[in-house]
Amino acid sequence: MTLAQHRKSLGLSLEALAIRLDLAPSSKSWLSEIENGRRDASLRLALKIERWSNGAVPAASICGELRKIANDPSPPSAEAA
Repeated sequence: MTLAQHRKSLGLSLEALAIRLDLAPSSKSWLSEIENGRRDASLRLALKIERWSNGAVPAASICGELRKIANDPSPPSAEAA
């Protein structure tokens, strides 16, 4: 489920979502950009959204950093360390 789908299924506005995530209500435009794929969420925010949604919105679906890890899940080699 996408962030927008989950938010709408709960009947929340972007401003209400911002408040639920302990963000400033003015963060609604930032959240809109994340919902529309124009901006990636930070790792911290993505994990907060995943916890808030009880896993309905996977953090990797909104965080580029986690998508990179998901696409290359192999651990770094011992030589690189």
